Amino acid sequence: MAPIGTLIGPTANQRNYKARIVAKHLGLDLATTPEFQMGVGNKTPEYLAKFPCGKVPVFEGSNDFTLTDSSAIAYYVASKAGSDSSLLGKTAEETAQILQYILFAEADFSPAHAGVMYPLLGFHNYIQPAFQAAEKDLARFLDALNTILIDRTFLVGERLTIADINFACDLIMLFKLYLTADDRKTYRNVARYFKTITGQAA
Repeated sequence: MAPIGTLIGPTANQRNYKARIVAKHLGLDLATTPEFQMGVGNKTPEYLAKFPCGKVPVFEGSNDFTLTDSSAIAYYVASKAGSDSSLLGKTAEETAQILQYILFAEADFSPAHAGVMYPLLGFHNYIQPAFQAAEKDLARFLDALNTILIDRTFLVGERLTIADINFACDLIMLFKLYLTADDRKTYRNVARYFKTITGQAA
């Protein structure tokens, strides 16, 4: 089976993982670029001619079809399975809820996450007031997610959806590098959820 397209970007990246996990879950072939170098490959004139913002990852399909934004790419990949895909929901209501959680992750959770993790990893300068504000926001959103997950295994319905894959990928760096044992007790529902989803999506 020919690949549905190429996911362009560094393969060891939580945003890159989203579409790849979706493709694997659905048995779709998605080409990747293991040799891609962040800060090099996305700065070339050829890359910027196709993707002017220089964002990573990006997707290139047939007939010059391109996409940026990891969540949009993952959503498109999920749609390629057609009616066989349960990842996008079975009803209009489920699909709307899935989009709700994807947008929550992108618009609220991810900026707070980046505001905490990027200074700690040396990607941004550490500015104490900004860092403290980001930590406060991150704690608020983790608390909200913990409440949402009190009696849920999945964010939407009774099965894995793209909302879960998307959110689990956004949680990877926090569980790997930031959340302490006490934090994991505080956000025990989030910790349970992360373990469940990464176990299913692996």
